[in-house]
Amino acid sequence: MKNMTSKLLGLLLLIAMGIVAYTVGKHMGSKDTDTKLINNHSFVKNIIELASLQVSGTTTFKSTNADTDGGFWAGIKNALAENTATLTVPYTAKYGVAMADSNLQISIKDSVVQLSLPATQLLSFELHMDRMETSTRKGLLVLEDDEYFQAFQKKLYADARTQLAANSSYLRQSQARIEQILQQYYQPLGLKAVCVFK
Repeated sequence: MKNMTSKLLGLLLLIAMGIVAYTVGKHMGSKDTDTKLINNHSFVKNIIELASLQVSGTTTFKSTNADTDGGFWAGIKNALAENTATLTVPYTAKYGVAMADSNLQISIKDSVVQLSLPATQLLSFELHMDRMETSTRKGLLVLEDDEYFQAFQKKLYADARTQLAANSSYLRQSQARIEQILQQYYQPLGLKAVCVFK
């Protein structure tokens, strides 16, 4: 009977030690995994790069030398030498954070993860010249000039890119999108993500 009691006691002690070891291991392992998920810089950088905002629209550019004062000589000048061109071109632009050469900083305080990121910017811009619409008005003495249209297209591209790069609405939308996606990433861990764009 003593032998059976000592075996039963030994078995219970072994089961209790197994439960304690399992509980401690699970607790320690989950903390390590959470920390790796929170501080995984390369993964977070990939998330930020993929969270870019894509917008599309049309841009219009007009160039003219027409005289608009409405006089008789202005009408003759326009009939002979007017050179007016209007281009309407669809575009696609992407906004986000350029993470290639920037430093991502992640800090954790209580249940808030603060991510310090570079400011959002226009990452890419493409004019869809295959869907371009043009209208021209030329005077009788104005000849076709391919160089004029090439310069015109370059001016259109430069002006549209400058305008979109400074579009504060799209920049704010891009920041909101990045922060929303990062919040979705950290939410299952019971954390709140806050992005600081510098």
